[in-house]
Amino acid sequence: MRRALEVSLLVVALSTVNIGLWATGFAQDAAGQDNVIKKSVDLVSVYFTVRDSKKQLASQLDQGEFRVLEDGKEQDIRFFAHHSDVVLNIGVLLDTATNMAWILNEEATATSLFMKQVVRPTDLGFVLSYHARVDTLQVPTSDITLLQEKVNEIRSWGTAVGNPDQMPAPRPFPGPTPPIGPTGQPYNLHREAHLYDAIRVSTLHYLQQEVGRKAVVIVAMSGDSQSESTLEDALEVLLENDVIAYVLQIYDPPRERSRFDHCDVIHTYERDEHGEEVLKKLAEATGGRMLEVRGMDKLKTALEEISDELHHQYSLGYYPENQNWDGKFRKIQIVTQEHGYKVYARKGYYAHSKFQASR
Repeated sequence: MRRALEVSLLVVALSTVNIGLWATGFAQDAAGQDNVIKKSVDLVSVYFTVRDSKKQLASQLDQGEFRVLEDGKEQDIRFFAHHSDVVLNIGVLLDTATNMAWILNEEATATSLFMKQVVRPTDLGFVLSYHARVDTLQVPTSDITLLQEKVNEIRSWGTAVGNPDQMPAPRPFPGPTPPIGPTGQPYNLHREAHLYDAIRVSTLHYLQQEVGRKAVVIVAMSGDSQSESTLEDALEVLLENDVIAYVLQIYDPPRERSRFDHCDVIHTYERDEHGEEVLKKLAEATGGRMLEVRGMDKLKTALEEISDELHHQYSLGYYPENQNWDGKFRKIQIVTQEHGYKVYARKGYYAHSKFQASR
């Protein structure tokens, strides 16, 4: 992918090292030698966001507010920056396994606006849809108009017309037989939604070779169904390639005044043995978040929240004391000196043995 030549050396220093790939990068020495650029292959860099006790973004904290630990051992922070200008590579994964035209319209409208807000001339954005298969709507580009045109194509995929308030109310669920949905047909209880496959495809095809910040935003109307990939596969590929995942879990009813679900998709999400939603665990393990969207008309607001977060990130870098590149997973924890802050950062990285070969 092409990269703008204006990107500064500092941006390259903090962006080019992909922790999962252990690619060779350049880093600026922080020990008082601001003008010295040295070649480095063992810099671990992490992008993260911070929210305060009121869940507001805290984007003006200094380096002294943070400590970083690897496998429980504190590391010396060598590089630190507030980053709203680092190159961003971002993909939106849209759940399109519905034939409700109004839902697809809501997805298209919100995604189109999100791309306009978040993708700048130096950034790259792409869009995938997933249902019974994974489709690329638009490969990475900085052309906002093209992104919006491709997103808008999903509007024509719906066969059930009308607005949500005109749809008939479905029968209660669950029941002995599949309930009748708002289309007049039974709900599809064997729905295919290849969410985990979409995560792997988007990461391996469009993010693996990129540098800078990398993220995927998943608009999900239910949990994964019938993917060839597992949750563990999806999480591993995200962590290996330093990709932050945001998950928007869609629920209905779409309007506050309505108590009925006007969607032809049953909005259910898998939980683990402790009752925690697995998509939330996936997102937070990568440094992202899971947002509950109570109605399709709230999707635009949720995407605006993610856009704001991506524009108010920090980055830090350190040289790990453990120089044994054995391929094992190492836990990263970023903590603040003051209480009341919550840090959203990926949980760790894989110390691949091929990193030692690159040395």
